[in-house]
Amino acid sequence: MRVLLLNQFYPPDIAPTGRVLHDLGRALALRGHDVQVICSRGSYEGGQRFAAHETFDGVTVHRLPAFGFGRRGFAGKLADYASFYTLLATRLLFMHWHPDVILSLTTPPYLGLLGKYAAAWHRGRHLHWIMDIYPDVMNAHGMASRNGLLYRGLQTLTRRQLEGATLAITLGPCMAERVASYMNGDLPVGTIQAVPLWGDPALVPWPVGQPNPLREQRGWGEEELVLMYSGNMGLGHRFEEFVAGAARLGSSGPRWVFVGGGKRRSELEALALAKPSARIEFLPYVPREHLCASLCSADLHLVSLDSAWQGLMVPSKLQEIFALGKPVLFVGGRKNEIAAWIEESGGGWCVAENDIEGLLAAISQAGNRDERERRGRAALAFARAHFDMRKNCDRLVRAIEDNGAIVSSQ
Repeated sequence: MRVLLLNQFYPPDIAPTGRVLHDLGRALALRGHDVQVICSRGSYEGGQRFAAHETFDGVTVHRLPAFGFGRRGFAGKLADYASFYTLLATRLLFMHWHPDVILSLTTPPYLGLLGKYAAAWHRGRHLHWIMDIYPDVMNAHGMASRNGLLYRGLQTLTRRQLEGATLAITLGPCMAERVASYMNGDLPVGTIQAVPLWGDPALVPWPVGQPNPLREQRGWGEEELVLMYSGNMGLGHRFEEFVAGAARLGSSGPRWVFVGGGKRRSELEALALAKPSARIEFLPYVPREHLCASLCSADLHLVSLDSAWQGLMVPSKLQEIFALGKPVLFVGGRKNEIAAWIEESGGGWCVAENDIEGLLAAISQAGNRDERERRGRAALAFARAHFDMRKNCDRLVRAIEDNGAIVSSQ
């Protein structure tokens, strides 16, 4: 079977969507399928250019010479999108290789429309792997009002690309419900499937009894309680509760460590600066090869999701934290995958937005080592059952093969 994968980014680029797409592409290639990828030569962060053509892990990669400004500005990002769309549309129209299945992701937004029309042109099937839901993400960003013409027009485009997909894959059940609501029940049963993402298989629990060198390097005592937020400090996340909790507990409380970057990091630094008694510290992103040690250096991990973003995105950090056997303290709404997975697994605590007392109560419980370890074991068991790369890739491969078999029989 011939399978074409579409996404703006692909390894060796660091974009998370490209990484999971490569995991899937490799799984398809191992099953004997002819797998090709079309992506951009530009990089997620900007400033890098990758080879125009290469084959690795059995996957043939074609990179288009689109702009590569990266995330350094809105205008540059739009230029990247526009150039990639134009070059991809031309490539899909004139390529002589005819895929049985085209799987498109959601970077850039509405990439599914090109996937839909290309699948029809090549007489194949279109599958849509949804990482973000537009225009709802734009509304959550404050870029498009639900009552505006822009939002309604983009809603129409969303419906059109979903109508063209024989299968829509979401990252969880809450996102699946949001996608289904777009179609008002018009999609056939089974068209939408929820398959969670997975973490890096190299992230495994720290060996029992072996000291973590990063704690000593960072000046953290072995008996100190370290709470860590690691990753993107983006617009969809909440931090006010963490800062308020740190201020309430003061200099005698735990360490609150924020590792990474993102659009809200400077805002968070300003909030922390206004609370000098709080034990808040900031660290930069760590290289991927040191991520396991960094994540394992914390006793409890902080995760948040603003209720306005529920069903629109599913941050993948929970999968990696659970895979390390670490408990999670989550702040946000309850109608989202993160809250559901924590409650189902028993792998942490869920605290409502603005509930500072609830946050402090959870931290008090987390101060007990036995309680943290109990919840960490529950998190690890849940990760092995639900976030395993091989199992979840196999689910996706079977779905793609089922659609490819339909094309082959026509």
